Amino acid sequence: PFWLKTDSYHSPLLLSGPPAVATVLWVAMVHLRLSALSWIPLAGVAAQLLIGQVLDASEIATSAAVREYLSEDSFPGLVVLEPRKLDGRAWALRTYYGGQVPDAAPEQALVRDLQGTAAWISIEEATEAIGTSLGFAPLEPLQTPWAVFDAQGGRLQDVEALKAAPVAFFLEVGVWMWPAVRVGFEQQLRDVGGGTALLRTLSLRPKVFEVREFLSGEETEEVMRLGEKQGLRASKGVMQSRDIESGKKHTQFRTSKQAWLGNSLSPLIAKLDLRVSELTRVPASHNEPVQLLRYGEGQYYHAHMDWTELELYDNQKDLWISSHFGFQDRLATVFWYLNDVEEGGETFFPKHGQPICEPASRGGEPTRLCPGAFDPDMKSCDGGLKVPPRKGSVILWYNFHASGRGDRNSLHAGCPVGSNLTKWSANKWVRIKPLHSTARWIAGHPAVKRHSWVEGSAEVDPNACQMEFLNEAGVQVDVMWKADQGEAHGHDLHKIESVLVDGRSSLNAFRGHEFLLRDDSGRASNLVACTPPSSAFALSKDFVLKVTEMRPEL
Repeated sequence: PFWLKTDSYHSPLLLSGPPAVATVLWVAMVHLRLSALSWIPLAGVAAQLLIGQVLDASEIATSAAVREYLSEDSFPGLVVLEPRKLDGRAWALRTYYGGQVPDAAPEQALVRDLQGTAAWISIEEATEAIGTSLGFAPLEPLQTPWAVFDAQGGRLQDVEALKAAPVAFFLEVGVWMWPAVRVGFEQQLRDVGGGTALLRTLSLRPKVFEVREFLSGEETEEVMRLGEKQGLRASKGVMQSRDIESGKKHTQFRTSKQAWLGNSLSPLIAKLDLRVSELTRVPASHNEPVQLLRYGEGQYYHAHMDWTELELYDNQKDLWISSHFGFQDRLATVFWYLNDVEEGGETFFPKHGQPICEPASRGGEPTRLCPGAFDPDMKSCDGGLKVPPRKGSVILWYNFHASGRGDRNSLHAGCPVGSNLTKWSANKWVRIKPLHSTARWIAGHPAVKRHSWVEGSAEVDPNACQMEFLNEAGVQVDVMWKADQGEAHGHDLHKIESVLVDGRSSLNAFRGHEFLLRDDSGRASNLVACTPPSSAFALSKDFVLKVTEMRPEL
């Protein structure tokens, strides 16, 4: 038998064949579970090996179902999969790294046929074997596991479903992202708002899509009415460390007005929350409340990101924790246009078409700039991609690559609105993980070095607070947050999550944030507030929240 020495997660052994058609054996440590620098007999573990035949473009006969999704461009973290039937019950898996057509793929991303698939018992095992064999870096703490999906964004549940799929998609980020493929590419999405939706690609870098008539005329009018009723206040965001230190004000970046619309505010808002989830194929538990925006004459929002570039927040430790060291952030933005605007008000992407710096990297300072990639004038609306407001339409863009790394080309702005005009719009942000997923500081996390955190440079925000609820009431309850809408507008209760009987809920909050627990009948507990660094409460059978001790992390 052949023998192979392994010293990493996957070690190639070149056997034979012409240069264009090399045969490579990939030993997947996920199966073998071997220690480093160990010798193994190949004959004894043949069923456990992935045999990757690297193919020349001229030899590849790609099915029509797969060709539809292959692009001239490459998308980091995406692999298009083509299950292929062999003799009898045998099958192989052809992989297109980056989702690229074979003749456009660089040498390191040649198409491979993975065999040895008969050893796969579960979809988790298959997914891990695919990622490992193709050289994806091992998962880091807090990173979402890789996943495989069908062409409608459904997560594949077993190996049989993968074998039967005409085409499938491996995503390193572990959450569905629609493939962009090419400008003008159209995908008919099933089961969106009780019907179908036509998703049209507007841009590849960044990945921007449009869906027209996503909201009806009556729905847009009702959302604006709800915003007026709530009352709109000056918009604010999270400022970068250097801007805080220099004393800049929010109005130097944005001059719009905003209101937050939670699902409990109106059945329509809850209905649209579900519709957004049907559009993105990401569970509604990942959705943030609607941020309604109103721009008057000349009002704007300068270029900004919807995700956290951690290297720019090097002394805001609470942001590093809440973003799970870069693995919990705003995956996608679904931007609603609620009215037509005759002049101005476009959504502007100034880095449109720029290259992706070091696409195989997980990010950090070295990936910010490279030849052809530069930071534009943040105040300008010249050049780039402009998407004009169209009543009832939404644009969907991804703030992350399929690799789970933030996309710097997703930089965007709201251009000034024309004379005597008003623009109504709304943000619906969709996160990588459920909205209220929690984390704690992990000393030595790889992201600390990657994003240039200097240990000890800052402490956690003194107002940050960890909240915990224990449900001992005997019925399922919902955690409700009392959002302050200002003195003139009172308060609004927002559902955070549900807590099962004898279950536990843990979430990140801030000093003074108030919560209560409520069951389906409307019975509610007393209000309690968070006191830093942490507060824990137990709900008794008579629906009273009482102080208790925090449970240790598992």
